[in-house]
This record gives sequence, C-alpha cells and structure tokens, in this order.
Amino acid sequence: MANEYTGDDNQEDERTQAVFPLDDQMNIPPLNMPALHDGSTFDAEPSGLAGLVQETQAKRQADAASAQTQESQETQAFDPLAELDDEAAPEPQPAAPATSSFAPQRPAADDVATVAFAAVAMNPADDAALGKGVSAAKTKNPKRGMIIAFSIIGALLVLLVAAFFGTNWYFQDRVAPGVRFGNVSVMGKTESELTGIVNQAVSDSAITVTDSEGNNVKAGLDKLGVTVNVKQTVRNLLDAKSGNIFTRINPFAKQDVRLSATTDNYKLSTYLTEQLVEEQDRAVASNISYDANSKKFIVTEGNEGKEADPSDVIAAVKKAVSQPGEAQKLSVMYSDVAMPITVETATSAANDANKRLTSSLVIGNSKGKTFTLPADEIAKWIQVKPDIQKGTITLAYDQDAIKTYLSQNLAKKLDQDMVVEKNITNTDGTVLTVTQKGVDGVAVQSTDETAAQVLDALNAGRGAELTATVKVTGHKTESRKVDYTSPNGDPHMVINLSEQKVYAYKGSTLVKTFIVSTGKPSTPTDNGTFFVHTKYQSQTMRGEGYVTPNVPWVTYYNQGEGFHGAPWNTAGIASGTPKSHGCTNMHVEDAKWVYDFLPIGAMVQIVGTTPTSAVR
Repeated sequence: MANEYTGDDNQEDERTQAVFPLDDQMNIPPLNMPALHDGSTFDAEPSGLAGLVQETQAKRQADAASAQTQESQETQAFDPLAELDDEAAPEPQPAAPATSSFAPQRPAADDVATVAFAAVAMNPADDAALGKGVSAAKTKNPKRGMIIAFSIIGALLVLLVAAFFGTNWYFQDRVAPGVRFGNVSVMGKTESELTGIVNQAVSDSAITVTDSEGNNVKAGLDKLGVTVNVKQTVRNLLDAKSGNIFTRINPFAKQDVRLSATTDNYKLSTYLTEQLVEEQDRAVASNISYDANSKKFIVTEGNEGKEADPSDVIAAVKKAVSQPGEAQKLSVMYSDVAMPITVETATSAANDANKRLTSSLVIGNSKGKTFTLPADEIAKWIQVKPDIQKGTITLAYDQDAIKTYLSQNLAKKLDQDMVVEKNITNTDGTVLTVTQKGVDGVAVQSTDETAAQVLDALNAGRGAELTATVKVTGHKTESRKVDYTSPNGDPHMVINLSEQKVYAYKGSTLVKTFIVSTGKPSTPTDNGTFFVHTKYQSQTMRGEGYVTPNVPWVTYYNQGEGFHGAPWNTAGIASGTPKSHGCTNMHVEDAKWVYDFLPIGAMVQIVGTTPTSAVR
C-alpha cells in the first residue's frame, strides 16, 4: 500500500539516520529519500526499504569477514532495529493533529531486515557518538607498574635478609631449629635449660629388669655402667647443624643428638648378677687389680655359676643413649656358665701390666736434669678392660690422666733457673778455676707431646728415655782475673807436705808461714792445684769412723779437704806428724787467719810428699 509523506528532504534523512546510526567509517551510505515539494503522494513499499537494507547487510558481512581474517577477533551480532528501539530511538509520542493528508509512518516490521556487524576498533569520538563515553580511552603508563613491582620485590628481599640474619643471631647461643634430643624438639633452648633437660632425660631413662622368677630391679644408667658427660651433651646440642648457616636455621633439616656417654658392659653384667643372682650361685670372671702394698698387679680368681644374660639389657642401654628420656622394661633369662674369664687369661694380663710398671720411663730436659715416672702413678693410668662375652682382658691407658699429671708435675721436675758461671782467670785470660758452675735456664713448654710419647711407650710395653719440649736460656759467664806472679798480688797459699808447713802469699810476696799436720799416710792429703770453694766458721765433720762437732774456721779447697782448727791435734801440729783424715790441721788462731785471708776462688797448691813420721 502507499504511505503518505509531507515534509522536506532533510526530515526523512534524519529519520533514516535515526534508524541506522552509522557513519562513513562503517561504510553504510545514508538513505536519501526523494523530496516531494509539491505535496503529492508516492508509493513507499516496504520491499524497497528491505532491499536497501539487504544490500547494506551483504556489504557489511563482507567487510566483517575481512576484519575477522586480519584481527582474529570474534564477531558479534546485533539487530539494528533493536538497537534503535533500546538505545537510539526516542520514546514514541502521541501523534500530533495532521496538518496534511500525508502523516509519516514507520515501516512495517515485515519490511525490516536484520544486519550482522563485526566488532571494530572505535576511536574516542566514535565511542562518544555511540553513547559509550570516553573513559575507555584513558591509557596507563607501563613504566609506573614496573617500578611498583620492583619496589615490592626489593622490600621483600630486605625483609628476607633481615629475617635471615636476625634468626641466626637469635640462635647463636640457642639450639637450632630441627634439632631433637630423645625424639623431642629442643629448638631455642639455652645452655642452662639444656642442662636441666639432659639431667632429666638421664633420670627418666631407667631400665626395669625382671627375671624368670619374678625378681626385678630398676636401675639408672649409672648403675648399668653408663657414664654420661652432661656438659659435652649440652655442647653437642648447641653446636648441632653449625656447619652451614643456611642449614642451621632450616627447620626442615633435622638432626638427632644422642647422649655423650661411655658404656661398661662388664660393670652392667656384674650389677645384674649382684642384684638378681645369689652370691653363692654367681659365675664370676677372673680379674686383675693393682695392689699398693706389693706395688704390682695381682689376680683375683673367678668361679663357675649362673648369670643373667645381659644381651637385651646392653641393647636397651644403647637405645637409652641414642634416644634418652624413655623408661624401658624387659626380661632376662638365666643360664649356667663357666668361669667367664679364666685364671690363665687374668694372669697373662697381670704380667703385661707389671711389665709396664718395671719398664723405666725417664723424661729429660735436654740439659742434664731428668725425671723418672713413678710406678704407682703409671698404675693409675692403666685401665683394665675385661670382656666377659669374649673372655678376655685388655689393657688401655687413660690419656687424659697422663696429660693431667704431666701438666701438673713435669715443669716442677725439669724446670731450672739460669745460673751465672763464675771463674778465675790469670793475667793471660786462662781460666784457672770455676768457682760457680754455670747452668742453662730451662722451662718446660707444652706437655701434650710428651704425654703422647709416654702413651706410645706404654702401648709398646717398653721403657724409654724421652725428652720434654722445653725452652732453653743459655747461662752467662763472669770472670775474675787474679795475679799470682807480681809482688803484692792476689792471695794464695802453698802446702808443703814434706815440710808439714803452709806458706801464705800475695802474688809473689810471702806474707806468712804456718806449721800444720796433714793427712796421715792411710788418708793422705792430695797433691795438686785447687781453689777455695766453701767456708764455714764452724761445722760438724763426719767421715768414716768419726764425727767431730764444732770444728772451727773451715776453708775447703778440694772437695772435703780444707784448712781448719784442730785443738785435739796440737801435738801433731807441733811435731809435724801427719795425723788427719786428709785435711790440713792448724792451730785455731792460724785457721781463723787463713779463713780471713783466702777468698772464694783463691788458689791452693799442694806439693811434696807425705812423711811417715814427725818432721820436727
């Protein structure tokens, strides 16, 4: 049918644009309707509009297919008339009274075609034209995002490093994470806390043993031959996982720490037997021990009998050492046994031990001073280790005891102070005598090396002469020059045995002569040149067959020979009869003069021969 139309060309063009809000970018040409200026009518068949829409639809689909190939985007479909109804078309208004016979009308629904459009990129102007606003046109700065990301990562790294070092600092004197003691975590515990924990674990590790007759005994580890080093156990816990700072604070790296302890199966077996078996029924091993009275090792003979099998108890002790803190209960069986260690085995072990005692161990300081280790001290170092399961006795040595003894005693025995040597020389510089022998200073250094040498000698079962590690300080020398040849020189004396006289000189000048009585022919005074070494105002003299107290004004020049007053031998002195034991007897006042005249180091020459009778 025909529709009536009244208006100009622009009115219909605006209506067409309202139905299809598409611009040139979408390649949709505007629908130009013919203008009717004369007010006549025309046939506007719906099929004509549908044809135009179909032609537009075909072109749009071709463009959409091309866009899909280039951009690989998913197509979207919409109904332009629906868009018109929902968004672009204005709300329908009541028709105004017609001013002409041609009122414009919308095409019928049958004359509207559906057109499919592909999604295309819009610029902000397009979005605004379509009512989408311009917010989507805002862009972001990609560098700002990267800066934020790296800042967050850096902050996290700083926190991680701080946490790492802070954790290491916290655990520097505490137990590291992942460390367990007796299957219990001790992380973060201090030394004092650990001491209590270890002591409690040892106390809680008691073992209850029941025999086939219903007798039972509950024993702590110490009774069963276990010696626990609590201090070392605590140190091991604190040092656990200390090899690597990263592993140390890693709680997933686990480490179990056991008791630091030594076990004695012989003591364990002996304890079980003493507690569970009547004394008369026990099988006792032969053994050896040191007897202080005889100063040697002796054998204690054992006997046959029955014993509690210690195997399960030994295994329980091992478990308690590795996993302390848990009480255990077990049963033991009895069996008839022969003597666990024979007398012959014990005798052989005693002989070996005594060989160590009789083999002399001498330690020197390299400067003439020596020290022999006492046998009773060596006996304390020998550890007798019977093994009742093997039926043997072995000898071992307590190295710690050796080190302790030497560190406490070796310096006392071998150290020596430096002594200045003093001598007498003549005018030519020739040493006439040494009045004081020089001694090098010696100071013992570390004794551990010497202890190791002692241990080697004991293990070898032989004596040895060892040299301690020492520091030596050489002695100094002081010389005194004398002149015995010039007039009025230094004092010296000459004893003439043949004449039974003594001559006092100063250099070559004779100053005094004395009558004397020297050693009798059976104990003669020695010939030679000697030097005064010791002087006493009074002394008790002892010799073979005599003791003479209060001998006055003694001046020794040749070991035990010297001048002295002899009030008991005035007749011999007067007659010149040799009567002494080798000394030079003088009147008391003469002996005092000589005592005052001769200094230490003064020369005394003895010439002539001993007469057999009086010379005056």
